Amino acid sequence: MAALMVASGCAKEETEQKQSLQGAELMRAQTSGTAKGAKLDQGPAERAAAYLRRRGDIRDVVAVNSGDRLLVAYQIPHMQRWNRKTIEKDIESKLRDMFPGYQVVSSSDLKIFWKTQQLKTRMVNKRWNQRDVNQEIERIEKLSKEQT
Repeated sequence: MAALMVASGCAKEETEQKQSLQGAELMRAQTSGTAKGAKLDQGPAERAAAYLRRRGDIRDVVAVNSGDRLLVAYQIPHMQRWNRKTIEKDIESKLRDMFPGYQVVSSSDLKIFWKTQQLKTRMVNKRWNQRDVNQEIERIEKLSKEQT
């Protein structure tokens, strides 16, 4: 009976992972700049995402930065949910140490992950300026604080 429960629980994880990785190739693209020609440097966001991808306790990650704000959203694998609070605290402290000049917002909430992924995709498809990206990051940050 226990083996059946374990097998059925793990079977869904692959489906969820495929759903969460749809459009992953879009997340790796860089922004081409704004209408004024200035580039939105996504270097810090890419470094944060690369660091989290190397960790074994993170399944997927997306990050966006603008000015002094860094928004990082990630997914924790199903079997790591028991350690969720510890993982969140560790990631939060590591990101703050890695990016001392940035206001870091990190979340493992799935809705925040989706919203951040949408923002990243829209930044690739449309030219945004720093003010618009900051406003969108603030909106997502408020949403993350509402849900906690």
